[in-house]
Amino acid sequence: MELTKREIEIADRYISKRERQLAQWPRRRWLILAVYSVFMLVGYRIMSDGMRSIQDDKAIDLQASLAIGGDPAPGQEQRWVIGSMMKIAKVLESRYQVVIYSLIQVGVGCLPFFSGLTIVCLTILRWNTGERDALICKLLRGKLQELQKADRTNPNAASSPSST
Repeated sequence: MELTKREIEIADRYISKRERQLAQWPRRRWLILAVYSVFMLVGYRIMSDGMRSIQDDKAIDLQASLAIGGDPAPGQEQRWVIGSMMKIAKVLESRYQVVIYSLIQVGVGCLPFFSGLTIVCLTILRWNTGERDALICKLLRGKLQELQKADRTNPNAASSPSST
């Protein structure tokens, strides 16, 4: 396979550009891993706070027990039942609001957690590919240098159009 001088120059520029990109990759890779790991930890923290609020039923049980109070006075049973039901309804309504807020918090925490986890995994998977690309560039550079040496020894062959 014979290449023209122009094709060799284009290949040399492309390989040089790719080698510069690969030289920058390790620093960018570590920075990406650090940033998205922190992002993932923040999301996990938000998510775990929401889950903790959802699972915290002891305080609500205590509030419901206090709302019921003691035994009703004689002849006031109906008022006592209605009053207790209203107190329990307010406690359950506030609990409902806490649970809704906690569910929203879990959902908001899941977003950065899973997006950070995805980016970290993709970065780790890409890690070996970058090293493989560096090896390919090294092999291409060697082949290109061989072609350039052949061009110097036989100038007529490099100036002819490429043929396959």
